[in-house]
Amino acid sequence: MSPTVESDLVHGACHHDCPDSCGWTVTVDRSGPRPVAVKLRGAPDHPFSQGELCPKVNRFLDRVHSPDRILHPMRRTGPKGSGEFERISWDEALTEIATTLHRTIDEHGSEAVLPYSDAGNQSLLSMFGAGTRFFNRMGATRLLRAICGVTVGAGTSMTNGSGASLEATEMVHSKLIVLWGTNTRLTNRHLWPTIEQARRDNGARILVIDPIRTLTADAVDPARGDRFVQPLPGTDVAMMLSMMHVIIERGLTDHQWIAAHTVGFDELKAAVEEWTPARAAEVTGVDAEVIETIAVDIATTRPTALRTLIGPEHHENGAMFFRTLACLPALTGAWRDRGGGMSRSVGHWTERHIDFTALHRPDLVPTHDADGRPWFPRQVNMSRLGPVLTGTDPDLGDGPEIHALIVWNSNPLVVVPNADAVERGLARDDLFTVVHEQFLTDTARYADIVLPATTQIEADDVVFPWGHLWIAYNRAAVPPMGEAVSNTELFR
Repeated sequence: MSPTVESDLVHGACHHDCPDSCGWTVTVDRSGPRPVAVKLRGAPDHPFSQGELCPKVNRFLDRVHSPDRILHPMRRTGPKGSGEFERISWDEALTEIATTLHRTIDEHGSEAVLPYSDAGNQSLLSMFGAGTRFFNRMGATRLLRAICGVTVGAGTSMTNGSGASLEATEMVHSKLIVLWGTNTRLTNRHLWPTIEQARRDNGARILVIDPIRTLTADAVDPARGDRFVQPLPGTDVAMMLSMMHVIIERGLTDHQWIAAHTVGFDELKAAVEEWTPARAAEVTGVDAEVIETIAVDIATTRPTALRTLIGPEHHENGAMFFRTLACLPALTGAWRDRGGGMSRSVGHWTERHIDFTALHRPDLVPTHDADGRPWFPRQVNMSRLGPVLTGTDPDLGDGPEIHALIVWNSNPLVVVPNADAVERGLARDDLFTVVHEQFLTDTARYADIVLPATTQIEADDVVFPWGHLWIAYNRAAVPPMGEAVSNTELFR
């Protein structure tokens, strides 16, 4: 639509780290001196979200137009953590950042610089764009993004060979849908119509397994054969092992599938032999009879889909949750049926069509040690930022302490474990910190330089979902507010 008209609709997509990656439309009023976003609604023609946004995103324009947004570069004037800043120009900010980074590298080496980012905006360019190339070329310490998602990949891959799983909308063909450790009606709300369709068309039943009685658990209808099972927190794996014990003992395994597609069955059989329902009942707080019943139900109902999401990966032994859960559909041969198997993320499907290495790996150029061997900068785990900044993390090796920290797309003081150690590190007088943000977050309050960041409606990007298969183009609906820049523009 021509930009000369008084208003138009601009299509985009939600950038949050959520499986739904909803499509949206922004109504832009172009009658004034600059375009203004006046309405944001779900895109009715989006195949997955179908016009509905969650309550948080329905109010997204309040965030865009908030009087608390950072709209200009700022320099710290008070103690770290005080939130006292003065406005400066972009030229001043970039000059100070560049000068300090050069000095840090000259005095301590390039590994004294640590880039820190994650999934604050999970769009393709914002999350995987120019930043990594910039720091790879510099030779900065590398960041292992391992705070949650890789837990699933590690656990699932140990059983399945990869992290790929059943595409969630295939559950429309399921007869039994097991929602294990996921509050679908609230945190994956756009999948619920698929489950309702399976109920309507196939007579599908749902089995909800969760230590918490959630909104999803409240949707259980015993009259339809649904069930809610509530194990004690942290005991899910014990229940899985006992269910496998029952399936094997009762001869409910799919022998052909196991022989053709698996290895290690005899070892698994021996490992679960001691996990009787009686023993699991003592651990989980779930009656032995219930454990037996749901094990038989999963093994004998075809197709059965096991649906889980990100809740379990945020807990101790999260990888083992996924590693063990993935054994169940392998034992029962659920994968042979359309609508059967285990469903968590389809990110691996998307990644088959996106060359992430083209975005950042070519600029990771090794230097060479005294013996001519290639050398790459060290790598630290993002979840151990506290020990990294306080100089106690073993991954630092013999290299320098971190003296410059560049943060974007993340608020580590809030999201990283061991917040006390993170705060002590950020408070160091000899640590130069730059934060690219929309608001003065807890982390930004410790920055030496704060830079203004755009929101999703102010930047072009591509949203690649991990909960469904519809990639979306996010068109900038309005120009950046104030002097804000996108993540990719920052590094350009």
